[in-house]
Amino acid sequence: MPRAAYRYRRRRYNAGRERALQHIEEARRLTEELGGTDQDVKEYFFSLPNSELRAILDEYEVQFGSAAREYAEQTIEKWSNGRVKMSGMVASRLFQMLPPRMPLSEKYRLIENLWNHVGPRSKHTLRIGLNSTVEQVLLAVRKHIDELVVRYRIPDNLERRFEWLAVGDAQVKQELLNHLRNMEKTLVEQGTREQFPIMLDHLRSDESRHTHRMAQIIRVGNHELELLFDKKASGVALHPN
Repeated sequence: MPRAAYRYRRRRYNAGRERALQHIEEARRLTEELGGTDQDVKEYFFSLPNSELRAILDEYEVQFGSAAREYAEQTIEKWSNGRVKMSGMVASRLFQMLPPRMPLSEKYRLIENLWNHVGPRSKHTLRIGLNSTVEQVLLAVRKHIDELVVRYRIPDNLERRFEWLAVGDAQVKQELLNHLRNMEKTLVEQGTREQFPIMLDHLRSDESRHTHRMAQIIRVGNHELELLFDKKASGVALHPN
């Protein structure tokens, strides 16, 4: 092969390799910026109605020019179906325009997606005597979840998603955190409230005179709570597994 042709092919190879490495780095930075996975954010973006998408592209054009908008409009369908990979730089630019237009319900959903991966985990048994009331049981459940979630140190990736969604608004950031705390407590309480009367009635019935204990496991997100009804127990006591 002539030397000039070899040098040309070598330059093309190096340029292609540099672009590939750049795209990998851009994708890494985007994932870090969004606090973890960016797939759920992309799914939200591609599901936007045309009117909302046009508004984002209008702003995109103002900030980055008509050529950038034209490319985005021509490529968005290919991005959506995976035929073309959206670069981290383009995604970062577009996704920064989402939170100010995003309803709070969608922000809740996107923060929940990451919370399910990085949030606190627990596995406990709640030993319940037949003299207990549902309010005593729910009080123990609330205390358990409150202590678990409130004391939990928010990891850096979740903190970054808070920052991205809140767009510098401290009130929105607090609402997102409160939502996660209340969601955990509400779901575990709901499962407990549904199971408690069924199991208690069964153990108190004549049919269960030979049954001394009955257990039901409630799984909510990263939490596993075993409701253990014990005829020999009194009151309510929580034990780690």
